[in-house]
Amino acid sequence: MKKSFFLFLLLLLSVIGSVNAIDTVIQSTDQTSSFKVVISETTSSVMINDTLLATAWTGSAPTVVGWTDDTIYFASKNDMYRFVSVPDITSSALMFNGNYDVYEYGVRQEYTLYRFYGYSSGNNNVHSGTLNITSAGGLSGYIFGYGSGTSSMDTTETLKVNGDTVIGINSGSYTYFQPYAFSESNSVYVYTRSNVISGVSKLGGTVLVKGYPTYEILSGASVTFTELYVTEPMKYDLTIDSNVDGITVYNGETDLGTANDGTVFPLIAGTYDLTFIKEGYFNETQTVEIIDSAITLTVDMETTHLEIPVSIFDSEGGLNSVNLYIDDELFGTVSNNQDVSLPRGTHELIFEKSGYWSETRTVTVDELLTELSIRMYPESVFFKISNTPSLIQTYSNSEVNIALNIDPNDYAYGVKLYLTGQEVLDVRDSSNVQISKQDSYYLLDDFSSAKTVNVKINSGTTLGTNSLAVRVTGYNVIGTEFVTDSTINYEILRLPLSLTVPSWCIGSNSLTVIETEGITRTVVIKLADLDGNILQSDSHTFEGFETYKFTINFEEPGDYKLYVQSGDLINTYIDVSVDNPISLTTKTLTVSEGSVATAKVLIENSYSEPQYYRITIEGDPLVNSTKVDFSISPGSTKEQSISFTLLDELDYDSYSLPLKVYLVEESGLTEIYSDSVILNIGSSGSFIPFLDFGDDGIIDTVITFVIDNPVIDGIIIIAGLGVFIFSGRKKGKKPVKTIKKPVITKGGKKGGKK
Repeated sequence: MKKSFFLFLLLLLSVIGSVNAIDTVIQSTDQTSSFKVVISETTSSVMINDTLLATAWTGSAPTVVGWTDDTIYFASKNDMYRFVSVPDITSSALMFNGNYDVYEYGVRQEYTLYRFYGYSSGNNNVHSGTLNITSAGGLSGYIFGYGSGTSSMDTTETLKVNGDTVIGINSGSYTYFQPYAFSESNSVYVYTRSNVISGVSKLGGTVLVKGYPTYEILSGASVTFTELYVTEPMKYDLTIDSNVDGITVYNGETDLGTANDGTVFPLIAGTYDLTFIKEGYFNETQTVEIIDSAITLTVDMETTHLEIPVSIFDSEGGLNSVNLYIDDELFGTVSNNQDVSLPRGTHELIFEKSGYWSETRTVTVDELLTELSIRMYPESVFFKISNTPSLIQTYSNSEVNIALNIDPNDYAYGVKLYLTGQEVLDVRDSSNVQISKQDSYYLLDDFSSAKTVNVKINSGTTLGTNSLAVRVTGYNVIGTEFVTDSTINYEILRLPLSLTVPSWCIGSNSLTVIETEGITRTVVIKLADLDGNILQSDSHTFEGFETYKFTINFEEPGDYKLYVQSGDLINTYIDVSVDNPISLTTKTLTVSEGSVATAKVLIENSYSEPQYYRITIEGDPLVNSTKVDFSISPGSTKEQSISFTLLDELDYDSYSLPLKVYLVEESGLTEIYSDSVILNIGSSGSFIPFLDFGDDGIIDTVITFVIDNPVIDGIIIIAGLGVFIFSGRKKGKKPVKTIKKPVITKGGKKGGKK
């Protein structure tokens, strides 16, 4: 048993019998209830039993229904709060020295306990006083009072709460113990009086307020008022999750202490305006509300400066002792390949060195700024070239916009700009007027002050550092030519998106995109034709490592650009070529008159549903226009034939027949393909036997026929038999020549002029 517990028992025994004492009411020893006190000192059930039996209570006593080694259970809430009030009004001693927590229905109660005690004896002896309790609006509690006066003597005991008399007697005794609802401001008035020498007037008790009000004892009070007990507020752990150690933490103006990563501050419920301070870092302010549980607060302290590697050079190499001004204030001198501590934020940096043009950069100093490269030009150099942004980071196959600033030190004539090393997409002046390329250069004309040229290039596909070579040439007033070369370096980063590109086709296509850095980002895709017209756009907000499929539709074949954009930096694109899913596989046919010809068309159905088609072919050599209807299942390819019959007699040896393919839909036919079948009419021959050798003989006839028909392919003379004539179709429609000598017609009869 602890020493303090012994002292409590000794004090308790010393006051037993001093007033009208009542024993603790022990209803049972092994029951539990919703009203309990848990003793924080080391005790046992035996100690609790002995203490309860030894305690005498003034006016009224609590009823106990059971206890364990450290917990006492009560019959009601009133019994529990009588227990936590003083047992004896003449003493300030609390049960177990107040080392316990009070629970209603499992919830720990926080309260403030005030004690009052007035004592008057002898002739005309008066004691009085007032206790004001404020900031108690809406709080509840209990008023306990016990007054007693010498029997049959002239004594007075009065207790008033907010003007209401709760105890008012002139002799004898009276006990008051009731719950009370407090207002914002409350007064507790205590009065005792004895008017005779042998008279004794006593009035004591407690005021219990659930919560933490403030109080004031009015001046002149001769009654004892004491803030006897304040429950230790329940505290909840505030754990600091910080990126650095040694942070001073303030709540308003109150210093809470120093925090490292993982430091825990036990705090009562409430709202805290916390400020975190560490030298070399920006102050961090957060407001946190603690309600009824522990919380973890993430504190990300940001340095006020960052170490940035700076390279300063001219065409000959690195430079030293260069003056650096930050926002017009001299920072100091810096040299090539030096780490410079720059303040965070956006600042204007000016680099100056005797004999050189000054260089000005506006930079944002943050984690994205990994280096600073400064090219300085001797004053003897005619053109100074700089670019914005000075640090360029991009992704493969991206459009990179670079603003070139070309500043001559005198009037420059016939200025030309050469750009090599990367694909140049566009060059424009500051008014957004396009500058056309002439041979290998862009003509900038004449100017005497700084000129801005906006250049758009394709970044390329090689990860790491890439370069664009810049050359500016021009003449001064006396015709001397000057040349300035510069190199613009940029870095191609690995795209934080994984793209799975399909085999592009007419219809629906799926572009699969995976976020690969584990962060939330919005991705926008745009489909454009080669003229820059946006045909389709879509967007999706990715969670970290999410996979998403964009649907891209093509209605016709051709070349396109598919842009993938996210934030200010990601603007890459994919070159898309969509082939026609329909092709004529029999472009040329060689047939004879009156025959049946067949053309073949290869069609791929790229859609996810069956498609229905019609092929038509027509033309003068056909007996009739012909069509064929058919269907193709999803994702399948089919070679479809269409046959047609030729006329028996044709005038030409070659024809072009229009062939068309239609998509058959409920709304009608939609033409989706057209081409021409080249129809060549095959060669035919005539054998002319030697019939006679007279004046009108066959040889004369053949010769005359050849002369009159110069398009005849050839003649084979077979000795002793006759001739075989390879006759071709006429290329144009001419009148049939009259043959004077007899010829053999298709019917086998001689023919001639009639």
